[in-house]
Amino acid sequence: MPKFSVREWAELISEPISMEEQDQRVIEHAHLPAVNDKLSITLRLKIHKHYPDWTAIFYKGADSLARTPSLWLTKNKSTLFPRFTGNWDHNVGINSLGNGFSLNKWYHIAYTLSDPEKRLDIYVDGEWIGFYGIMSVKDQKVVFNDGPLLIGRAYNYHGFSGEISSNVRYFNWRLSVEEVMEDFFNESQKKPIVFGSKIALIHVSTEKYLSTKGIKYDLGSQNKQYMVICNGQEIDLKNDVWIVIGANDKGINEGDLVSLNNIIGFKHQATGCYLHSHDTNNHERVTPISKQQQVTMCSDRSFDDDWLIRRYNLTTSYDTGHLMSGDIIGLFHINTNKSALYSHAVLLGDESQEVSCYGDGSEKNNKWRIELIN
Repeated sequence: MPKFSVREWAELISEPISMEEQDQRVIEHAHLPAVNDKLSITLRLKIHKHYPDWTAIFYKGADSLARTPSLWLTKNKSTLFPRFTGNWDHNVGINSLGNGFSLNKWYHIAYTLSDPEKRLDIYVDGEWIGFYGIMSVKDQKVVFNDGPLLIGRAYNYHGFSGEISSNVRYFNWRLSVEEVMEDFFNESQKKPIVFGSKIALIHVSTEKYLSTKGIKYDLGSQNKQYMVICNGQEIDLKNDVWIVIGANDKGINEGDLVSLNNIIGFKHQATGCYLHSHDTNNHERVTPISKQQQVTMCSDRSFDDDWLIRRYNLTTSYDTGHLMSGDIIGLFHINTNKSALYSHAVLLGDESQEVSCYGDGSEKNNKWRIELIN
């Protein structure tokens, strides 16, 4: 029977955190992608001070004799000290790399390890800076373990004093040079979204932008609501740009970070109208084709303009932390019991795409990518 290898990865930390020498994050083995004979870890790190002793960045193992993978900083200079356990020695790796990290500067680190290829590789800011090669390739093997992954303090060793940016990632394969570079650029270029940010929302399944054409729904003589649609795979700076605002009747400070799992709103830049939805009123106020809950733009502010924002995660249902450009999100309408913003490849007469509130967020058609607009 043929054997298949399934590539999996997990985002272990999805928000910026500060660490001191006694701090520790524990990720149990069962919560990590299953590893056979290869793995990689990537993260962004800033250190605040050098220590006169070895300090741990991460360490996987149930005791001090199992350390695949582990990464340390050397005493005084804070040079990288990557290690793993082999069947001939419990402490194998590179003794020191480079001249040491500067204080209060961000570094992207990638650790890759492969038993079939008999090598450990280290990258800093996307650049390959060193490797360890197993010499006796027939007899010597990397020993993996089912202990927890510790970030920061490891058993009798202090952790580092500094910060970890969002997106500590664990892969069950050895990243290629190109994949390391992609991880570095994706992480280093990711920017936070704050209240007052101008953004666009792109429907993930169809790559079309949330937009309007100024067409009103037929809601009576006092109607002030415009149809929301998806309308093209290239941004229209007039119709596709929204401003992130606070929830109705909630004060916010422009420039503050937007927390996930928080209630916010969106204001259409060109018209000043608010992203809005409402109940279907005995199935009368529904979308033209699918007969689902309408999504509109309304000039009068109300609680029908409030949306719960969540970020999708590959390993858990939803994420914690702060909203970043490029995040895949779900938007849930508060006043109608959290129906999720939805679109699909159902075209209206003008070839635009219908938008509604539908479902609990679990469908691919509920997923949107949020992007900053300069």
